[in-house]
Amino acid sequence: MCVICISPKGVRQPYEDEFFDMWTTNPHGAGYMVARNGVVEIHKGFMTYDDFMDQIEFERFTSDDVVVYHFRIATQGAICPQMCHPFPFTTSTEGLRALDVECRVGIAHNGVIRLTSTGNAELSDTALYIRDYLPKRVRKGMNNRVLTTIYNDINSRMVFLFADGNFKTVGSWENLDGLEYSNTHHVMRYASIFR
Repeated sequence: MCVICISPKGVRQPYEDEFFDMWTTNPHGAGYMVARNGVVEIHKGFMTYDDFMDQIEFERFTSDDVVVYHFRIATQGAICPQMCHPFPFTTSTEGLRALDVECRVGIAHNGVIRLTSTGNAELSDTALYIRDYLPKRVRKGMNNRVLTTIYNDINSRMVFLFADGNFKTVGSWENLDGLEYSNTHHVMRYASIFR
C-alpha cells in the first residue's frame, strides 16, 4: 500500500530514517509537492531512493514549507516515473504524466479506486479518476459534501494541496509528531539508523 506524508506549515519535515522506511515499504517511485510562490510545484518520478534523497537535500525544506510526499507501490498502471504521484488537477493526459509541473491544485492518493480500475497500462486508477471523474465532482468548489462524495467514489485516502498552502484530506489519516500519514505501515519496520 502506498504512503502519503503531509508536513503542514509549522511542522518539521520527515527525518531521513522516516523517508527510508517509507521508500523501503513502497519502492515503485516517489514524488512530492510543495506550495510556494503562489503555485503548487510537483516533482515526481524518482525511481531510486538516492535520487529522491538528492532532490530532498537540494530543496532544504523547513517547517515553514507545506510539503506532501508520496511513495508508491503499484497496484494499477505501469511502474514508471510518469505514474508516480502527486498529480496536478487536470484533464490532460500529458499533464498527468508530467514529471515537473506547476499547478493550482496537486493531488496524491493512497489505495485502490475500483471505479477506475480498468487495467489501463498508460494511466493508473488515480490518474483516470482525476481526469475523468474529479472535474465533475468539484464544479462548484470543494466543500465537505464534495469531499464525502469523493470518499464514496474512492473509499480510500486522498489529499489536495492548494497554491496558498492549505490542504484537504479525504479518508482517515494518522498524526505522528505533527506529520499526517495516510497509513503507518512503514513505521518501525526498519531500524532507525540515521537519527
